[in-house]
Amino acid sequence: MPSLLILFFMIFFLLESMAAVIQNGFIIIVLGREWVCCWTLPPGDMILVSLGISRFFLQWIAVLSDFHTYFSPVNSNIYFGIFWNFINVTTFWFTTWLAVFYCVKISSFTHPIFLWLKWRISRFVPWLLLWSLLISTLIFIPFFAKFYLAFQHPFTGNYSEMITSDDITGISQMYFLMPLNLFIFLIAFLFFLASIILLISSLCQHLRNMQHHSAGPQDPSMQVHITTLKSVFFFLIFYTSYVLPLIITTIEPISVCSSQFWVLEVVIYAGISIHPAFLIVNSSKLRRALRKILHDHEAA
Repeated sequence: MPSLLILFFMIFFLLESMAAVIQNGFIIIVLGREWVCCWTLPPGDMILVSLGISRFFLQWIAVLSDFHTYFSPVNSNIYFGIFWNFINVTTFWFTTWLAVFYCVKISSFTHPIFLWLKWRISRFVPWLLLWSLLISTLIFIPFFAKFYLAFQHPFTGNYSEMITSDDITGISQMYFLMPLNLFIFLIAFLFFLASIILLISSLCQHLRNMQHHSAGPQDPSMQVHITTLKSVFFFLIFYTSYVLPLIITTIEPISVCSSQFWVLEVVIYAGISIHPAFLIVNSSKLRRALRKILHDHEAA
């Protein structure tokens, strides 16, 4: 039986997982239905629905994997780990492309590179999403090979052969899989961080210009920019709270039976359970769909 502290964080993790599944499921249903009916979506919505799908499955896999590993540590299902890595890398890159898209579309920089990207980012979005899936698939292959060697290798009973297989698995983890994982995390995070810093810089500069031209704090345009700036800051906090603990646990794995593990799980997946609410609030299409659902529920 888990201790009271572990039980508390387990329940907390389950509650935030339910919130993440419901909110991302809502995004998938609203935007996915439009995508199926119209066979097209605006580029921003295309990223949102792709991110919603990856987060939806990531949250389910995290819940199933964590509880299965905790209550059945001997018969832990290796396939959870394989698919978690695939979905996790996909989610990383989808989140990064959302930040890049916001940066290019909202920033007011006049550098030729930004102007070139503004005109072309929309047609790049489908290719960026496909590229993310390709990267995830390439990462998926060595992880599958690792788990195959670790759990599926048919030992003959020779002790030296068993040690050799364990050595191969340990070496691949230490010198290939872990650096590869960290490299993918850091590359995606650096793209994200650069986009967010540029976007914040552009918004702050625009706010200063508006104040210089005597735009009051109650000015609608000023309010929109302040709201956008707050959303971007929250986006940065959520993504950082997801990346940094994952890097820590990749370098130094923590036992699922410890309270530290469940605390980190709550921190890691907090952004996935909170950030969709910001996406829904900031999307007029999603807000209208939510109001319609609430109105129909009240009418019933």
